[in-house]
Amino acid sequence: MGDFGEIHRWHKRYPQFGTEPLPIEPCISPEYFALEREKIFRKCWLQVCRVEDVAEPHSFFNRHIEICNTHVLITRGGDGEIRAFHNMCSHRGNKMEWDVKGCSKFHDCKFHGWIYDSSGRLVDVPDEANFFNLDKSTLGLTPIHLDVWQGFVFINLDKEPEQSLREYLGEVADMLDGYPFDQLKLGYAYKSNLNCNWKIAVDSQQEAYHAVHLHRRTLGDIAIDQTNPFMHALDIRFMGPHRMISLPFSGDYTPSPTAAISERFAWTIKKEKDNFLDPNNLPLGVNPARADNWMFDIYLIFPNFWLAPFSGAFQTHNFWPTGVDTMYQEIKMFVRPPKTAGERFALEHAKCLNRDTWLEDFSTLETTQTVLGSGAKSHFILQDEEILMRHFYQMIEDYTGLGGEPAGSAAKTGVAA
Repeated sequence: MGDFGEIHRWHKRYPQFGTEPLPIEPCISPEYFALEREKIFRKCWLQVCRVEDVAEPHSFFNRHIEICNTHVLITRGGDGEIRAFHNMCSHRGNKMEWDVKGCSKFHDCKFHGWIYDSSGRLVDVPDEANFFNLDKSTLGLTPIHLDVWQGFVFINLDKEPEQSLREYLGEVADMLDGYPFDQLKLGYAYKSNLNCNWKIAVDSQQEAYHAVHLHRRTLGDIAIDQTNPFMHALDIRFMGPHRMISLPFSGDYTPSPTAAISERFAWTIKKEKDNFLDPNNLPLGVNPARADNWMFDIYLIFPNFWLAPFSGAFQTHNFWPTGVDTMYQEIKMFVRPPKTAGERFALEHAKCLNRDTWLEDFSTLETTQTVLGSGAKSHFILQDEEILMRHFYQMIEDYTGLGGEPAGSAAKTGVAA
């Protein structure tokens, strides 16, 4: 267990991030947003779906990435290989597949009927003889770089990515190697549009300082106790452009009558009924502090993917910018599918608790955005437990070229000697 009475312990460990206030300008500037589009979202690996979304041969998944002005079509060909393409016909640029998900051996353009197979090849052109020197073999769907890690499908829109996905993930992949992601299935999910800059939403999910006040009605009894009244982190680490925080539960927690029923049948935030994870053989990055009062970890994979392993479930959160002050988000919780009525009850109870917690999380974001542009304040004032924000904005500066040092430089991301 960490020493929660120690003051400024994270800044002592990571002094390279400083203690100064952070400027608000990156969250309201259209010019800054344009740089993020070109230097980050068109260059970095982006998590777009899971392999289960394209589980069968010829299945597909369609993702609109508005910040990059493109629709991405993820397909599984008849050969079993997963591929990504720009969802755009080679003829006149029409959007090919309109459905979000489906299964089809062929994708036909609704405009003129050009047909592509599930591996992206152009296989039929109506009135083909009336074109000039048409070579179908060169006119397939435009490919996008794709790779898979632990069942998570990532794409890179750069024509020549500087790093493979494994190189890009670096220590994150090492830390989470061995976590049984494939044994858990989607239990429930939420989607919403928000009128705020995407970084404001990310910021709300990379510190626990807000939990004492904002979540006092939902997580207060679960996460807060007298020995750690402000939910100080168990561990914080930085891994190149990525970062993680490990969080505790309360030693004083007594479940409500409804929560107690849930705990009889299935996993809850505090209790794992069937030892889904062997506590004596945890992956390196799951409860890295090996604390007895561990609740869950949060990994923030740059730029916009949030991944939280628990002892019997994992949660994902994607933050998709659509404008300088608008965004789209998806939240998913992956669990073991219930097999009994009691397990179903426990899942529904957890679903309600998480729903209410997420509603609290995002209740402040739009109103925050409305006042950021007032000019009344020019900087965010941060405390020690908000150090992940400092790293995040440093990475934004590095990637956009505004920080003066190359992205992921050891001087800014490594542990102090």
